[in-house]
Amino acid sequence: MLGDLRRIAHSFAQEPSLDVALASLVADIKTCLGTECCSIYLAEADQSLLRLKATDGLNPLAIDKTTMRFDEGLTGWVAQREVPIKVHNAQRHPRFKNYPDVQEEIFSAFLGVPIIHRRVVLGVITIQQSKVRFFDQDEEAFLVTLSAQLASYIANVSARLKSELTSLEMDTSGLVLTGVSGATGVGIGHSFLVQTNINLADVSLKKSEDFEGEKSRFYEAVEATRADIIDMSERMSAHLPADALAIFDIYLQMLDAASLGNEVVGKIKDGWCAISALKIVIERYISEFEKMEDAYIRERAVDVKDLGRRLLEYLTTESSKSLPVPDSAILIAEEVTASMLAEVPREKIKGIVSIKGAENSHAAIMARALGIPAVMGLRDIPLLQLDGVDIIVDGYNGQIVISPNDAITAEYRDLESEDLEFTKLLKLEADEVARTADGHRVSLFINSGMGFDGEYAEQEHIEGIGLYRTEYPFMMRQRFPSEQEQQLLYQHVLGEFSGKPVVMRTLDVGGDKQLPYFPIVEDNPFLGWRGIRLTLDHPEIFLVQIRAMIKANVFTNNLHIMLPMISDIGEVEESNRLINQAYNEVSEELREADHAAQVPRPKVGVMIEVPSILYQLKQLKGLVDFCSIGTNDLTQYLLAVDRNNDKVAHLYDAYHPTVLNAIKTIADVTNEIGIPCSVCGELAGDPGGAMLLTGMGFTQLSMNTQNLLKVKWVLKKSNSEELKDLVEDALDCTRPDQVKFRVNRYILNIGAAGILRAGG
Repeated sequence: MLGDLRRIAHSFAQEPSLDVALASLVADIKTCLGTECCSIYLAEADQSLLRLKATDGLNPLAIDKTTMRFDEGLTGWVAQREVPIKVHNAQRHPRFKNYPDVQEEIFSAFLGVPIIHRRVVLGVITIQQSKVRFFDQDEEAFLVTLSAQLASYIANVSARLKSELTSLEMDTSGLVLTGVSGATGVGIGHSFLVQTNINLADVSLKKSEDFEGEKSRFYEAVEATRADIIDMSERMSAHLPADALAIFDIYLQMLDAASLGNEVVGKIKDGWCAISALKIVIERYISEFEKMEDAYIRERAVDVKDLGRRLLEYLTTESSKSLPVPDSAILIAEEVTASMLAEVPREKIKGIVSIKGAENSHAAIMARALGIPAVMGLRDIPLLQLDGVDIIVDGYNGQIVISPNDAITAEYRDLESEDLEFTKLLKLEADEVARTADGHRVSLFINSGMGFDGEYAEQEHIEGIGLYRTEYPFMMRQRFPSEQEQQLLYQHVLGEFSGKPVVMRTLDVGGDKQLPYFPIVEDNPFLGWRGIRLTLDHPEIFLVQIRAMIKANVFTNNLHIMLPMISDIGEVEESNRLINQAYNEVSEELREADHAAQVPRPKVGVMIEVPSILYQLKQLKGLVDFCSIGTNDLTQYLLAVDRNNDKVAHLYDAYHPTVLNAIKTIADVTNEIGIPCSVCGELAGDPGGAMLLTGMGFTQLSMNTQNLLKVKWVLKKSNSEELKDLVEDALDCTRPDQVKFRVNRYILNIGAAGILRAGG
């Protein structure tokens, strides 16, 4: 049964046409279970109706014509209750409804199973039989398992339909795809696709009239792949026996014209582009091999898949190399990284689309820091579908518009203008200090470290750097930076902010921040070797960084060192020991050169982001000079939600009452023991979040530069005593949406409605 499940699911996923895939699916289920009828109903977009989309056993003329509400008939009952339902004699059941066009009068036994994806009913699979009986538990389990496997594919109906429309050369302008907002704003431009690990599943089918051109592209990819395989065979010949080397001969044989070559060229001749033709042929071979009884032959599917990937890499790489970066580039990738952003001139990037990631993923945080509109988590969208098209990135609604027409573009141009006008309004009061309407002072700092720009240092409304992320210089290199390289970098930052505090976080990599030259492979990286855990295990890395910081601070004396990912007091004590060692070493070295040299001792603090440290807060007294709350990871760990996993990212919410109660506890305890505490996570840069934090008693907030003026503007319209009442009200809530309702209501009451659309 497991083999049948895999085969049916794989066959469905590989079929480029949704209608053909559904027709094959009902036939496969009917054959596998030995029933007389199998049908599939899919829900309409508005969840109001189920529509018959495929059947093997009912009247085929009823396909696409027969519909029912969720409260009609047995099939509708399955969708309404969201559970499998089986009936031994359907026509005698009170929920049975006769649809004459369907012609199901001869069937008695009924089993229906809902297709559900992310709590939304997508459709229903039914099987029927003329004999009066209950379908057994194995048949029910088979359908339940299959529907769960198919749900994610069926959820992408709109993308599949788009692919079909494209292949028929119909107008698809204005198609809207929905993900989640990574950074607010509007970006209008042309797609610039960064190819990274693309596979055949990412390919959407496209037609081409240039037969000779596409054929030449394919043959060039074949020859490049052939050269690679010959080279690999020669290099491995000294290390592998002859029978093992035979795999390379198999690859070369498959590349021959008489094998894959002629079939791919035949598809190109049918009007498909080279990449689409390759996808169709390779996936058909994979499907056929996986059906084979012989295990050896079945395993050849892996070889075909690998060969297809190699050919695809050459086809896509050559395409991307020939394309210059457009002046208004919408940067698109499977997962946007810091290095990708660094390779494209900042002034050319108008928007970001990351297939992977969520609202608070690393890529989203980078986008917000740069002030670039971004949409993340376009789940199940073939990456190549977004290549070579005009795109609008709607960061407010988490949507992208593909090939917008003039009317749609004009609407978004107006929205852009409104954003510019609002920004001008914010800048009118930029140099005033942040103070609530009743005189409560709040210091606003910036989070920095990625492409640091010294112009911010001269702006009076920026009172310092509350979080300087030192990992970015490490991530942008092909090796660990030397002590001197780090010293020069930190010296520049501290010098630009002379007279203002700069909080430098020690190297914080691991999780979703990887170093290309020091890869960390773990099953659960967010609970693994990251932050202070890594650098304490490698004191040679930690000491070099601390020494560089202390040397850079000699002439400015504005350095604060912050330790990330602290989970217990022992880590603080060990870090302090190493910091003292580095300080003493640097002091001795500098005094040897100049007896009068004075080496200021930097303040040391910890980042509160691991829940365990909440229960040791009082023990921090005497060990640290300050602390700062990283709300991003604190939220992730308190709610047990991987914020980069788009299956659960919707559960990640810093407005969750549990998170807010934890933050309030930290505020109260640190105030009691006399340790200054700030907030440097994303919540501090959210205008509503900043109001709540101010109401909790925090007087220092740090955020990306794009949000600082918005936070200042809304705080100046707030009353500190009213914010305290707002916090009490929020802490009594049970759900994040209840908190947000109260915060937004307060924002409207103080006349700051403009902030809601602008990213609040």
